[in-house]
Amino acid sequence: MDDGKARLDEVLTRANDGEVPIRRRYGSGGSAALDQWADRLAADPGPYRPRFMVYSGLGTPDMTARRLAILQELGAESFLLAADLPAQLGFDPDHELAHAQVGRAGVSCATLADFAEICSRLDFGRVDSVGLLANSIGHIGLGMVHSVLTDAGAGHVRLVMQNDPLKEFTARGTEIFTPEQAVRIACDCVAFAIDNRLPGAALTVCSNHLDVAGAGPVVATAMAFANAQVYLDELVGRGYSVRDALTHMMFFLNERSDLYVSAALFRTARTVWAELVERRYGLPVREQPAMTLMGYAHGLESADEPLVNVPRITLSVLGSMLGGVDYLCASGYDEALRIPSVDAAALALRTMQVVAYEHGAMASVDPLAGGHKLAHLDEYVAAGITAEMQRIDDHGGGLGALHDGYISARIDELRGTRQRQLARGERAMVGANMLRSAHGPKLFGGNSTGEIDFAQVEKTARDRLVAHRRDRDLRFVRSALDQVQATAATTDNLVPPTVAALRAGATGQEITEATGRGFAR
Repeated sequence: MDDGKARLDEVLTRANDGEVPIRRRYGSGGSAALDQWADRLAADPGPYRPRFMVYSGLGTPDMTARRLAILQELGAESFLLAADLPAQLGFDPDHELAHAQVGRAGVSCATLADFAEICSRLDFGRVDSVGLLANSIGHIGLGMVHSVLTDAGAGHVRLVMQNDPLKEFTARGTEIFTPEQAVRIACDCVAFAIDNRLPGAALTVCSNHLDVAGAGPVVATAMAFANAQVYLDELVGRGYSVRDALTHMMFFLNERSDLYVSAALFRTARTVWAELVERRYGLPVREQPAMTLMGYAHGLESADEPLVNVPRITLSVLGSMLGGVDYLCASGYDEALRIPSVDAAALALRTMQVVAYEHGAMASVDPLAGGHKLAHLDEYVAAGITAEMQRIDDHGGGLGALHDGYISARIDELRGTRQRQLARGERAMVGANMLRSAHGPKLFGGNSTGEIDFAQVEKTARDRLVAHRRDRDLRFVRSALDQVQATAATTDNLVPPTVAALRAGATGQEITEATGRGFAR
């Protein structure tokens, strides 16, 4: 009996009240990509869980640092930091367009010193991965993360960079440069990671934002795959191997409305993507690195009965884990009301841990494999992704469909599905369109606390920036920014001069402006 079959038949645990034997695996996943993924997992003992990720960022760097320290002590392993909207758009906190937005939808992060403080309370010896949400300023985000990890001697820590600018043009609106310039920056980040042998993902291709913008999970996955092809084509055109490029990319997919469809979407994505790579780039499925998947467990969160969001989020966590995500973060129960309070963020982490370790949910590899319902869902989802990708190809691929307006028009066409289903009673939402009660808000309000004084956050960020500018050597800053501008005007990689500019004391806005000047040349 070969090792694979030995693992398949092996009894892994009897840790249940009836001492019923639970096997490591129960059958084939149904495709070469799923079998490759399951084989890799089965080489280790369970539970077969994702890494516990925290997606966080609020207020000042110190506020976020304290939040991260608490969550790490509770068992968080991966930290994806959300910069606030001004930073994402290339504005420092004292820019007029940053007013009233500083530290609100993420942490204020204008300098390398800011990001260093954000990470200052983390024990990197217990950190799996770190990343920054910097979709249109990927070179700045990666420069910050790489510099802090280098200074901490944490070369083992993996990257989980959200650096996917193409979806910004239709789903989020934080685009700064042209689509072609944005692709150049994103691929510079991947190239830098390959050249310097950095572990993890320098680019996370996202369907999540396209989904919630209105596309729905199946069409959004096709759009994300089309964008991924654009990035891969660029990297291959630069001379990088498909395998090296894929090793430094991951996918952030999403399905939040049905446990089984969620599992099917994540599983099917592995198959569809691997087969696409084989057809388009000639790399056999068995020679490809297994797809790295990230999920974000949401439910139909209610602002009226926040505590009832806990079981909703729990089911979403379970669906994502059954689908085999590699990284998972979960929504706070009060996220419909505010930036999650620390108790809600902690409970979200504990929710993932309970599903991973208790009740045998993740005791076996790919536990839903072979089920009749899942097989039907897999087939339907795969057909939907493939059909939409063909429509995108008919419009010239990811870039062509962006330029001719197809992506935006398709999202507009599909937007509102969830609301229509709720209004018609096709979809149930307890406490909203069924089982409503006047007692609900009082009984299920929860204990969400910790309102933030954002006016003080903005003042602190501005004062911090004034002190930063006062203490730096402006000659070094100008020289470094000139190099960023000069590099942007060529095809050289933007990340090295960006790192140098950050270390010289340049701010995010200054580097963004220098990049733009170089592109204009």
